[in-house]
Amino acid sequence: MFFNNLQTKHLQMIGLILLIPLLIVACGGQQTDQTITDMDWQWSKMVETEPASQSLVPNPENYTLRLSSDGSLSIKADCNMVGGAYSLDGSVLTIELGPSTMAFCGEESLDQLFVGFLGNVESYAIEDGQLVLELKDGAGQMTFKEG
Repeated sequence: MFFNNLQTKHLQMIGLILLIPLLIVACGGQQTDQTITDMDWQWSKMVETEPASQSLVPNPENYTLRLSSDGSLSIKADCNMVGGAYSLDGSVLTIELGPSTMAFCGEESLDQLFVGFLGNVESYAIEDGQLVLELKDGAGQMTFKEG
């Protein structure tokens, strides 16, 4: 009887030890989603592979992205506003662009590029407190700072 109780307690302890890493991983995944949603992100840097280039975005406050926890998104692309939806699956980020205003923001505006790049996102990561969006086919990276 004593040995049966001891054996049961050992099995319970082993089960608990095996369960802890699973809980840590599960909670870690949720935290990643929470850190990018319901925040305003300002586009600060662009890296393109074809042609290879890296550039800082002038006036990052004019190019913002907000991913709401309800799955909707809002984009400020210079003088235009864009709606849409997104989905997260691990680090995979899928953006579906929706209705947009179509104002001409000027020759120097990056509004069309910004929206085009966002429509081509395939995944995300948080690096040094910044949101990094990877474009499909290795076309480049968009980096956002918290705004």
